[in-house]
Amino acid sequence: MNVEERLQELLDREEISQLMLAFTGALDAKDWCAYGATFVEDASFTIMGQTRHGRDAITAGPARELERYARLQHFSANHQVHVEGDEARASHYLFGVHVADDAQLSQHADIGGRYDCRCVRTPDGWRFADVALSVIWTAGGQFRIEQSPGDSI
Repeated sequence: MNVEERLQELLDREEISQLMLAFTGALDAKDWCAYGATFVEDASFTIMGQTRHGRDAITAGPARELERYARLQHFSANHQVHVEGDEARASHYLFGVHVADDAQLSQHADIGGRYDCRCVRTPDGWRFADVALSVIWTAGGQFRIEQSPGDSI
């Protein structure tokens, strides 16, 4: 690999790492437009046995499921990125804290897991094409998702 190719690989890896951080930052800010912008239009997202297809469905999930929390804090760590041309495989660990009530900060629903991602280069930069969250552990209050509004899993 020549210097230019190596430099491009490093730039791509950094951009994908920043994509993973933007993803978690958008969750914490409840900025659903920014969250949706991390995905390509026809992406898929798998979480707790459910697969959501398309950017709108992917964005609608946390928009309805995380609004009930007063505070969110998601950590993204141990980024692994492997670039092959205009596609990449990436993974990162998640530690998410979900505080339901500002008056009870010591009570929260926590989740730990790993995101496995397929990313693609687009004219707007790297975006997620497929994301799968594998939950490794939970603690504190119950963390749940909904199949559709009002249907908990």
